[in-house]
Amino acid sequence: MATGKYGVLLLGGQRTHQESYGRCFAADERCRLIAVSDEHDAPPEYVELNHRLAEELELPYIPDLDEALARDDVHIVSMCVQNERRGRVGVRCAEAGKDLYLDKPLAMSVEDAQAIVQAVEKAGVRSQMFSNIHTPWAQAARQALDSGEIGDLRAIHCDVFFAKGHAGTAPIGQKRKEKAAVERYTFVEAKREMFDVGVYTVSMVNWLSRKPVKTVFGTTANYFFKEHIACDIEDFGALVMTLEDGVTATITGGRVGWMTHPKGGVQRVQLVGTRGTLMFDAWRSRLEVFADEPAFQPPPPHPLDPMGMWASTQAESEVPPKRLWVSVDEGSEQQGPDMRAFVDCIEAGRESEMNAAAAAQSVAVIRAGYESAASGEVITI
Repeated sequence: MATGKYGVLLLGGQRTHQESYGRCFAADERCRLIAVSDEHDAPPEYVELNHRLAEELELPYIPDLDEALARDDVHIVSMCVQNERRGRVGVRCAEAGKDLYLDKPLAMSVEDAQAIVQAVEKAGVRSQMFSNIHTPWAQAARQALDSGEIGDLRAIHCDVFFAKGHAGTAPIGQKRKEKAAVERYTFVEAKREMFDVGVYTVSMVNWLSRKPVKTVFGTTANYFFKEHIACDIEDFGALVMTLEDGVTATITGGRVGWMTHPKGGVQRVQLVGTRGTLMFDAWRSRLEVFADEPAFQPPPPHPLDPMGMWASTQAESEVPPKRLWVSVDEGSEQQGPDMRAFVDCIEAGRESEMNAAAAAQSVAVIRAGYESAASGEVITI
């Protein structure tokens, strides 16, 4: 039986990032998993997925969130409910006095994000949104800035692309008009990629620069997937931002298909300073493997997950591993280091560098990006 001193309540089930987050918390000897739970009136299809994860992890399922939050043995809540419900659920967890590990993006709206921030600050609990700032390549970029190696920062560029899904199915030349209002985030077939992937890049810019974003110019597009077009959402996004003190930041983010990258996709950041330029890449250094074995073949599209987003559906589809590249420093491993860093913050009584307040900044920037993509105008934050 697990004996970790921090009891962890999981909100969200299969076909959410809780599939991975829960296992990462379970792997930390300081933590123990208590149960899976959700709102009592959560959509039935999500309740079913919650039950499946609870069974898989051999945990009880508590159908009433208030009952789960009232337990004295729950210290941390890992929250992966639908983006549309994150504002109110996050507030309830903070008001219950629980430290919050938050899925990305923090919330779907600026108002929901700020509600979480205010609840966390009022309750005095710790919070952290999942990001890739604790990976070796991101930490190396942080060290280069702090050491003054490149001089004064003048520009940042960050790319993150997910190499999943069957690309090439989007009709050529069919343009989609972006809408300023983002009313829905969660779809079975696809996700809003400037939100889903762009949050990694925007949060990286915010964390590295430590400067507020002043203006945003954005564009969204549909280059790769018929599923995104069918849901009327983008599979690619790009932002140009001006930061305080005249620093320029640019980001790109999207989903580009199984066969576009030897591993999980591009993850890199470039820093431009007054004395030099440096690039940091999740897949450098690496070993490249040449062997007499069949090349990677993407699985058939899963009917409930054609983009290959979730570990459970990937297992059902028998997705083979990509063996061409091997990371030397495990630079692509995100989730374990991020969880451990959060527990470190709780133990030390200090704020996370990606707490709810920092995460809310990314929501504001990305929402401004959608407004800009819809209007063609530069948006001032």
